[in-house]
Amino acid sequence: MGGVIIYEPEEDSDVNEFPWTVTFEPSGGDDWDSFICGPYERDHAVALAEAVALDDAEGGVLAIVKPMLPALSAEDVSATIEELREAALEEEDEAETVNGTPVDFDDDEDLEEEEAEFAEPPSPEEIREGMARTYRRLLDLDADAE
Repeated sequence: MGGVIIYEPEEDSDVNEFPWTVTFEPSGGDDWDSFICGPYERDHAVALAEAVALDDAEGGVLAIVKPMLPALSAEDVSATIEELREAALEEEDEAETVNGTPVDFDDDEDLEEEEAEFAEPPSPEEIREGMARTYRRLLDLDADAE
C-alpha cells in the first residue's frame, strides 16, 4: 500500500522557509531503489508526493516529504544531530509509556478520520519557478553567512 509521510514543523518555524525534498521509496512488497527529488517549495513537494504516491495504481510507492537543512559545514551537521538527540531524549523522558512504548493519552478525544483533500500537482513550470525561488533563497543564505 502506498502513502505519504509529511514532516510538519511548527507554523512559525524557520524550517518552513528551507527547500524541501521528496524521497520516493518502495512499499507493499515492491523492490526498487529509492530516490530523492528536489529541492522544492513545501507546497510543491507535498502536492508532488501526493500526486505520485496516492495515484499509484499498484500502491507500492511511499513518499516522504522533509525539509533540506542548509548546513554549511560538518560542524553544523554534527550540532544539528546533537540537538535532535537531546530533544528526542527529553521527549522520551516526558512521554507516558505502556510496556516501554510512549503513548499520548490526551489526544484520544481528538481522534477522527480525516477526509483526504489533495491539490492538483504543480505544473513543470510552477516547479521550475519554485526551484528558482528556492535557489535564490539559498544563495542569499550563503551571502548572509559571510
